Amino acid sequence: MKIGIFGAGAYGSAMAGVLRENGHRVKFFDPYKIPDSDIEEVAEYAQVILLATPAEVSSALIKQIPAEALLKPAIITTKGVMNVGLWENFQYFELVAGPGFADDIRKKKKTYLTVAGRGAMQGRTLSEELLTTSYLKLDKTDDVSGVAFLSGLKNIYAIEAGRRGLIFGTVEFKEYIADVAKECEKFLLYNGGFVETVRLNAGLGDLVLTAGSPDSRNYTFGTLIGGRRKVVEKKRLAKRYLDENTVEGIFAAREIGRQNLAIPKENEILIDAIRRLRNVVKC
Repeated sequence: MKIGIFGAGAYGSAMAGVLRENGHRVKFFDPYKIPDSDIEEVAEYAQVILLATPAEVSSALIKQIPAEALLKPAIITTKGVMNVGLWENFQYFELVAGPGFADDIRKKKKTYLTVAGRGAMQGRTLSEELLTTSYLKLDKTDDVSGVAFLSGLKNIYAIEAGRRGLIFGTVEFKEYIADVAKECEKFLLYNGGFVETVRLNAGLGDLVLTAGSPDSRNYTFGTLIGGRRKVVEKKRLAKRYLDENTVEGIFAAREIGRQNLAIPKENEILIDAIRRLRNVVKC
């Protein structure tokens, strides 16, 4: 099958490796990494579209995709876009999320992800057909909204874990994850997701990986705005880091406001994390 991959960064390239291993052909569109790539050419080539672009550019990209390409099935691996309505520009789409760093997938380390799609539980999904390997497995759910919400929330909670200086495997880290899992369940309950989705790879699995790894950009950003530094110093460090890195948790915090999503008053960790982010960056 011919796959048009939009986004030739680390994750898009890792997905391309999986697809090629499974016998599929790929063509990239990425005006930054492949300046001579053509969006209409890739859209026409593709039988399936796979999006692996940063969250903050996804909205603009969707507007550029030719209308006839939106009729083709799409697999969305972009992380942190909490607005399911954006993907509904496609006639059919599936979300793929979960605890998988691009480098781990590239090195063929055991990786477990979640695919969410309308009617996903009724049969084998497109993502399962294209992406399953001996080292990459997917669980699945019909709860598209829940997976979208969790893909953003875990980044905010990872920033907060970094700010607190939590270390994976410690008692403090385990207690934090348990508290956050409860908050995520309440958030999904208030906003139309399924509580059970938190137990999937895209829920707890992704949360533990992102909030417990110093390789996570969100966790690293959290360490910069933590400690006893003055707000001015935190803003300076934040700006320097954001000039060179994407921090999806900031985008997610903005999305919660843009969509006017309900935050339960009991979700004190989330409320405080967003408030602290607002003190350092605009979100």
